[in-house]
Amino acid sequence: MKSAIRQFITKAIAWTLPLTIWLAVKYGFQISDRYLPSPIGVFSAANSLGPALLIDTLHTSIRIILSFVLGLGFGLTTALLCFRASLLRHLIPMVNALRAVPPIAMVPFFLLWFGFSEWGKILLLTAGLGLNVFVAIADKLESPDRDATIMFKSFDIEPRTLVSQYWFQATLEGLLPTLRFGLAMAIGVALVAEMLGSQTGLGHVIQISRATFSMDVIFLAAAILGTITVAFDRLLIVFWRHLIYWKQ
Repeated sequence: MKSAIRQFITKAIAWTLPLTIWLAVKYGFQISDRYLPSPIGVFSAANSLGPALLIDTLHTSIRIILSFVLGLGFGLTTALLCFRASLLRHLIPMVNALRAVPPIAMVPFFLLWFGFSEWGKILLLTAGLGLNVFVAIADKLESPDRDATIMFKSFDIEPRTLVSQYWFQATLEGLLPTLRFGLAMAIGVALVAEMLGSQTGLGHVIQISRATFSMDVIFLAAAILGTITVAFDRLLIVFWRHLIYWKQ
């Protein structure tokens, strides 16, 4: 019972600490709303934007979810097919070279190639996540654990023949950290892409608010992005635990 109460108090402090620091800095140093809006001002901004804010949040969320699913499918399928065709070790250096380029640095190129097209943004996010998934799976495929190596040798099995029977499940087991990192990256890249070339989304809201120096709206958009990040991360963890049911 004491442990449950202590855990509840710890969580309550963790959730209220950012707001406490915000209020302390705001009113302790008497900072103008021009530079640091009050929580009430941020809530008022949400009320004034109304349904438009919900639509922009929905657009950003859909972009992230769609590109995340496509990126996971692209990276997983490509890595397994290349492994089956004995091409993986030849492609890894090229993929690592492409992965070394930050996805955010590619935003201007995709805007030039695809303009304000929605598929340009989704393709950028898909490629960024897909390359990271490809490399994570390639490391697992090219460096199997000791138990798997002994098993293959004991039964005189060629590992590349067991893509669907063994490797698909084995690669999923250790993929969650890469996906969590990729999700955070996708949210950041989506925000930048929306700021530079979009008419909808939270990035567009921030860009417009920056031009008009509406600091309360910028804080509001940042808070929503933080909430989306935490919510998507928790949903991903729960979903992955159910997907990898044999590890429970």
